[in-house]
Amino acid sequence: MSRNLLLDASDAFSRLRLKSQQVMLLDALGRHASLHRAAAAIHLTQPAATHLLRQLEDSLGVPLFERHARGMTATVFGRAMIRYARNMLHGFDRVREEMASLAAGSAGLVRVGSVSGAVPALLVPALAHSKRQSPGLQISVQVDSSDMLVPLLLRGDLDIVLGRLPDHVSGQGMDVHLLGSESMAIAVRPGHPLAARRRLTLCQLLEYSWVLHPGASPMRRRVEQALLDAGLPHPPDVLESTSLLLTTTLLEQSNMVSVLPRDVALHYARRRMLRILPVGLPLPMAPLGIITRTDQETSPALQVFLALLRETVWPAHGLIHS
Repeated sequence: MSRNLLLDASDAFSRLRLKSQQVMLLDALGRHASLHRAAAAIHLTQPAATHLLRQLEDSLGVPLFERHARGMTATVFGRAMIRYARNMLHGFDRVREEMASLAAGSAGLVRVGSVSGAVPALLVPALAHSKRQSPGLQISVQVDSSDMLVPLLLRGDLDIVLGRLPDHVSGQGMDVHLLGSESMAIAVRPGHPLAARRRLTLCQLLEYSWVLHPGASPMRRRVEQALLDAGLPHPPDVLESTSLLLTTTLLEQSNMVSVLPRDVALHYARRRMLRILPVGLPLPMAPLGIITRTDQETSPALQVFLALLRETVWPAHGLIHS
């Protein structure tokens, strides 16, 4: 592709006015890689979809898709436009949710993502404080691992994440206010054969089945690395899940072993539902942080929630840096 053509495309893009059907078509083409299936998905005839796509390519001056017998493949320009279209659609969905929330009489909607380790000591106090100080604020919460939550934040499906940056994410486009580090604990049910032991080794734990996060998660990789550093193999029998409810229920009803954030393990241990074993597993976990996007205007509802979060979380845990 020549430099002049790219300059022409850039100039055309500055004048481009996308039609709503073109935005939906780009998204559908990205999902289906077929003009026929994409047109059907957004209730257009194939000739109408062909006309819309040709108009768009003519306006930009670059090919967005390569046509072949089995369908269509997005070019580098096409992939960029698909991302642009999806951001527009996500933004529209976000505004629609916010308008529905405001129409229902609330003070706005905030979508929060949190890792399970932040729930007892960070998220719950902030939510309780929010409901006391701003009862009209509508809050939705999704609890998952950071490698699942951060992409949702970047895509616009979440407004804020209490978690950590995954190892493969640079942090570009995000504002991260770091809090204290998070320690881990190894937990079992109170009646577990190991629960009454005063001294244990990691090797003894490998005799039992484990519940751990999936292999791609930062938590799982650090658990396995800690075992390798201790000269031990990976746990031979692992059930994978990010669900805290599933994990704690399995621990209660079996002799399985799991690694949990210490605040979470203490929450259940105080209620005599779990027992923390007297064995260390050194995990160099990155500090938890309050993560937001820098490329998106902060809504009034998110501003309110961030202010309430500062009043509860930051005095208790201390802001390290931003």
